[in-house]
Amino acid sequence: MASKFDARMMSMAWKGARNAEIEKLHSEGASYAALARQFELSPSRVQQIIANTRRMRKKLQARLDAPLRHAT
Repeated sequence: MASKFDARMMSMAWKGARNAEIEKLHSEGASYAALARQFELSPSRVQQIIANTRRMRKKLQARLDAPLRHAT
């Protein structure tokens, strides 16, 4: 039997994949309304997901591009 922690982690992984798919489809031209219907969400929630996904991606890219600090 899976623990509550395992179930929560699986849910987070599934939502992360779903959110990445939503952002990808929107970047390919899908509208908020079309994505909302496809994923059974409201158009405003789709907009929030896309904004959050892009914000996280931008933050991660900035961290990857930052120069390495010299450890002493």
